[in-house]
Amino acid sequence: MTTERPMSATETENIELQKFINYLRGENTLSNSMPLPAPLALNISNKLKIISPIRSLARVSYTGQDKLDVIVNLSTKPSSGWVSDTLIKSEANASITKVSIYLHEIYSRPMVASSVLEDETAQVDEVIQENIASQIATFENYGFLYGDGITQPKGILKYEITTSDYDPKSKTLEGIKVDTEFKDYAKLIDLMDLLPSKYFYGASWLMSRNVASKLRYMKDNNSGKFIWQTSVLPGTPDTLLGYPVTICDDMPKLNSKDKKPSVPVLFGNFYEGYRIAEKPGFRLLKDPFNSKPFVEFYATKRIGGDVVNHDAIKALVIG
Repeated sequence: MTTERPMSATETENIELQKFINYLRGENTLSNSMPLPAPLALNISNKLKIISPIRSLARVSYTGQDKLDVIVNLSTKPSSGWVSDTLIKSEANASITKVSIYLHEIYSRPMVASSVLEDETAQVDEVIQENIASQIATFENYGFLYGDGITQPKGILKYEITTSDYDPKSKTLEGIKVDTEFKDYAKLIDLMDLLPSKYFYGASWLMSRNVASKLRYMKDNNSGKFIWQTSVLPGTPDTLLGYPVTICDDMPKLNSKDKKPSVPVLFGNFYEGYRIAEKPGFRLLKDPFNSKPFVEFYATKRIGGDVVNHDAIKALVIG
């Protein structure tokens, strides 16, 4: 009597991947819709973290529900201490709040030529991965900055910015105003000083390439050294005043003709300040009819985002 050994996880994944490739090529006609195999979904998530600036900085949590509840302690007093014989009393001013991050559906519509799908040597799964990752990264990153929180994530720059008498419980961002002639880096130091010291480990700058090009030439008035240090190691970000810079071209640019206030620079600990919530996996729908000679695919995923700690992100307001 012989018994078949159970398949390993790798063998199961290979079978699922082959089923998916057959589906892409049109060999599996049982359904027009199919979930992406777990390895492909993981590859796309890893690519998103690399090419989506906000995702590379923020904390990402996964949920199987339509929303993620995050518990936040807004109290400025510590929640720990030394044990003694005295009675431990709960602080009357402890401020515990819940932030509900609702998930929204984002889609990507990659198109692949029919000739590519018919080519047995073509890596069609890689083509689909690259297209989905690049398209979703563009739209989700914009949503993490400007989303309305209704049909998209709630964006960082959709929150009101307070430049005086800031209260961390107000659900606004704290910021500093400068005039339209931004030539002095002293305001950058003032902006850094707004951030509580507990958030400095992991803090970084966020700005567009346009703003970075202006800051690269600023020098320390005393030493004459540039305040911007260009990295010489691949994969290591440049630094500004000792803290890493993340370039995000969705951030506002410096425009002397723009009369409206803008926020070209953010500084803070985005891992503590912004939370991204998402359901694992993607679903793919195939449409071989409406875009001939291309086959169009419709990939969907549920993603949300919101500021969970307003005190961990500071804004520079120009205008």
